[in-house]
Amino acid sequence: MVAAIRAAVARWAQDRTLLWALAAGFLLRVVPMLWWIDKPCVRDECTYEEIARAIMDGRGMIGTNGWLWAPAYPSLMALHGMVFGVPGTVQITQLVVAVLSVAMIYELAEGEAGKPAARIAAWMYALSPTLVFYTGTLWSETLYSGLLLGAMLALRWARGGGAERAWLPGTLAGMCVLFRGVATYMLPIFAIALLWGRWRDKSAWAGVIGCFVAAFLTVAPYSAYATQKFGGLVVSDRTMGQMMWLGNNVFDPMTFDWGNGVLSKRAYDGAAATGRDHCPFTKDAIQQDACETAAGVAWIKRHPAEFIERMPMRASQLLAPHSFLTRHLRWGRWRGLPDAVDEALIGLVVAFSFVTMVGGTLGIGARGRGWYAVTAGLVVLYHVGAITILAGLSRYRVPLEPLWMVFAATLLADPAGTWAALRADRRRLVGTLVVTAILLVLMLRYLPASWPAWGTW
Repeated sequence: MVAAIRAAVARWAQDRTLLWALAAGFLLRVVPMLWWIDKPCVRDECTYEEIARAIMDGRGMIGTNGWLWAPAYPSLMALHGMVFGVPGTVQITQLVVAVLSVAMIYELAEGEAGKPAARIAAWMYALSPTLVFYTGTLWSETLYSGLLLGAMLALRWARGGGAERAWLPGTLAGMCVLFRGVATYMLPIFAIALLWGRWRDKSAWAGVIGCFVAAFLTVAPYSAYATQKFGGLVVSDRTMGQMMWLGNNVFDPMTFDWGNGVLSKRAYDGAAATGRDHCPFTKDAIQQDACETAAGVAWIKRHPAEFIERMPMRASQLLAPHSFLTRHLRWGRWRGLPDAVDEALIGLVVAFSFVTMVGGTLGIGARGRGWYAVTAGLVVLYHVGAITILAGLSRYRVPLEPLWMVFAATLLADPAGTWAALRADRRRLVGTLVVTAILLVLMLRYLPASWPAWGTW
């Protein structure tokens, strides 16, 4: 592994285009982080900080308002707080991971489509307004995204051996689980990645076992601690019930994006008043989650048709081309920017979303072959599927975008060749165009939402 890293770094150092992308990615992130260093926390950011301070005070992980969140991000914030005095200094690590992610996406794209695509992918990550924004926040998107990119590279390395290499993707898979509970059931996709094209190779099967063992050993210590502390089984988090309340209720699935959700306590309380009551509040997060989950399942059983009909809405909320950066600009959180700059940034958010998601879909349809295309496609579909049955939010899409940028860069590097590849296979052409059309319908639903003069179709 050390030799592979050294070889990769040596290649990176020889590509000036990549070096400029790394510099641009760093500057575009560090300037707003320092300029708006005193901006207040927002919703989940505040909760992360509350949990981090509880850990710093020696209370360990705590439940908050019926939620028991995944431990890795608040624990990392607490570590930064103990070292630097302020949990928010976790943004320093996020900056490092973001810059490293520019290099990681370059490495992935070069392996899939060559150097021109690798350079484009690196610049896409470096310049993406949404990815720049999240680096300077107290949300875990930057770190979770970096883990996914690192896991993909680790899988590529592990495919060259057996169990002796599979510990790395397994460990990273476990870390994904500790950052996001939704990743708990993602491990079979890693097994497919290790076995793809190697089904009869015994070392590949040994690698799968090694990957699973490493993931288990990564997650098990916290799981045992939390299960004992909270009195019920905890793998990483217990938030299913609250997500069910937000997404499977009398009111429309609730989200918190600008123009597509509730942005004030009054609006939230107003929507909540029309829905089913919360379970009686208790400090027992496990009991609260179990009760809310049961209530959500009961609602689905009583309204199966409505549950299915809402899936496209939740998918549209996830795939809305705007992001929390749009919301922060509309709120004036990046104060001091001229209105024209705000509007330009909002337009860039939308442009990057369409290029990444639509371009990536066309790219994987035309050129997607082999283990990476299968793995990235399954990881994205898995996350999208989980959201469509719970509650949609643009923030949940952000860590997946870099995986798709590899394919978008493939398209941008050679559009004529991509189109020729599509036309050469009629089934791929038809399938790709159908999927792209569905994606466009889902994305366009909330496109007008963030422009007050437009607002709706």
